Amino acid sequence: MGASPLIILIVNAGVFGIFASLLIVISASVDSWQKYSFNEGTLKDINDSNPNVDIINVSDHLFYKVTETKASKTSNATKVYYVYPTYSGIWRLCDYLTNEERELTSKKETGLTSNKCFVFVKDYDDNPAIFSKEAMQIARLQNSAASCYLVVLIDLIAAGVIGMIGIFRKQVASCMVTGVLYCMAALFGVFGLSMFHTKNYYEKYECYAMELLPQSVCPAREVTIEWAIPLAWVGVIFCALASVLWWIVARALRVILAKTML
Repeated sequence: MGASPLIILIVNAGVFGIFASLLIVISASVDSWQKYSFNEGTLKDINDSNPNVDIINVSDHLFYKVTETKASKTSNATKVYYVYPTYSGIWRLCDYLTNEERELTSKKETGLTSNKCFVFVKDYDDNPAIFSKEAMQIARLQNSAASCYLVVLIDLIAAGVIGMIGIFRKQVASCMVTGVLYCMAALFGVFGLSMFHTKNYYEKYECYAMELLPQSVCPAREVTIEWAIPLAWVGVIFCALASVLWWIVARALRVILAKTML
C-alpha cells in the first residue's frame, strides 16, 4: 500500500523548503559573490601608451603601484594609488594582500579598514569626507541588499518553525502562514539580488569602487560574478516553489478537516 497523496505533498513541501533554505544560507555565508581583478596585459598597454601614468608591479599578488601625473599651468600634481584584486560577498569586501602589502595601501585615507575585510554594515560611515560619491552609492546598494537578505533569513527560520507546528498540529492557518513566509523570502531575495546586480553594473561598466581607483586603469579592471550568485537565484526559485506547495498543503488540510467534521 503506497503513501497517501497528502503525505507525499507534505514531504515535497518540506523538502523544497529545506533545500531553498540550505541554498540561501550557503550563498549568504560565503564571500564568493564577486571578484575584482586587473588584466596584466591591459595594464601594460596603459603603462606604455599613457606618459602620465606609471604602473609598477610591486609583488607577486598582482599588487600594482600606480603613479598618475596631472599637468596644470603652474605645476604638475602627482598622486599615488595602489590597485589589487579583491573579492566580496553580501556582507563584506576582502583582499588577497599580505600584511606588509596592506600597510602600503593607506586604507584609512580611502575609508577602508586596515584589516583583510571591510564589513559594509559595521565599517561603512556615510561621510562624504571619507568616501567618494561612487563608493557611497556602492555601499548603500550593498547594505540594502544585505538588509533584504537579513529579512530572507528571518523568514526562512520562521517558516521552518511554523511549518513544523502546522504539520504536527494539523493547523491550516500555520501552513498558510508558512507559504506566505516562503513567498516573502523569495520576494526579498529578488529585491536583494536586483540591488546586487545594479551594484555590479556600476562597478563593471562605470568603474565604481569602494577603494580609490584611478580612471586610467579602469579599462584593465575586471568584475566577475562568482558561483554564489547563481546559487542564490536557485534558492529564490525553490522558495517560490515551496510557497506554492505549502499553500496546496493548507488547502488539502482544510478539505480533509472539513470532511471529518461532517
